[in-house]
Amino acid sequence: MSKTGRVFEHYLKTGLHVTKEGWNKSWKDLAHEGARAKGVDEDRASASVKLIKQSTQNKISNWEAQARRYIRENCHIWTDVRTNSNGGRIGGSEYLLDPKILVEFEENMTRFEEGFWDTLNTELFKNWEQICSDAVSDLNDNFQKYFIPLEELREKFSWNCWITPLWDVEDRIAMRRNEKDSRLTAPQEIIERAMKQESAMQAQKISNVVGSIADSVMSEVHGIVDKIDAYTFNEGDNRKGNSLPKQKGWERLEEIANRIDTWTRALADEDLTDAANQIRELVADIKHLGNGSLADARNILSGEDDTQRREVRDKLSDIHKAAAPAADKLSDFLS
Repeated sequence: MSKTGRVFEHYLKTGLHVTKEGWNKSWKDLAHEGARAKGVDEDRASASVKLIKQSTQNKISNWEAQARRYIRENCHIWTDVRTNSNGGRIGGSEYLLDPKILVEFEENMTRFEEGFWDTLNTELFKNWEQICSDAVSDLNDNFQKYFIPLEELREKFSWNCWITPLWDVEDRIAMRRNEKDSRLTAPQEIIERAMKQESAMQAQKISNVVGSIADSVMSEVHGIVDKIDAYTFNEGDNRKGNSLPKQKGWERLEEIANRIDTWTRALADEDLTDAANQIRELVADIKHLGNGSLADARNILSGEDDTQRREVRDKLSDIHKAAAPAADKLSDFLS
């Protein structure tokens, strides 16, 4: 099997691109006048105004936030966010999508998109005439150029969740040859150099996926260890200041092990597999401690004797060590 395994057979590529109007505008005159009134150096002052209420902005942005969180939790990152020459964001990240959850994924993304447009209609578009009217007095006739006709405002918003095949570099080159792509008529040396560069970029993306999974393991483990270290036994009322991980914390760790299984079906990784196995063994031990209940196990771990807590902490440290080598495997995928 190739170094990249079956990654390109097992995954689709997806992303979300959303455009919205910007409602927060800086106001230098307000900053300067406020600074003078308070005796503050004007160069150290800044000020801005909200063209519409913050609560309305939050309702609109909430749907995009939910959608992006859902993608992050159910897909693997494939590329970093693209930026323009000034470092500003011009496009969303790309993610790897398991076709097995495609139907569920599309249903959820449709729900988020419908919520986005419904909120725009009920909170903004429907009330736009009144918002424009109120802005004249609320903003003392400033920033009026931003209160444009409704049809122009509608064009400021868009939502596009896209899904495409994931092509290997070699597959793309083969398709270009079949299509007699003019780019492949360049001297062989140039073509080989371009292919080598593109293969290196592809290797970096695969390395990033593996690394991000390892990071999620280590981050979750680190958080649980911190909670165990911060725990102090309180005789009489063990609920007070109890920092030990709750049921959801262990379930999140177990879910990461499930994500590792999904990924390693496409690309084997001994370090991640080892970490996943250790996670399952630990969660099983915790459940056994509570007779099948993670919640009851927390009560047992809250006792004055810290022997069991130290054993759990040691096992968490072993999981962290198992996942660590997977955090940087670029060299494994470079030719």
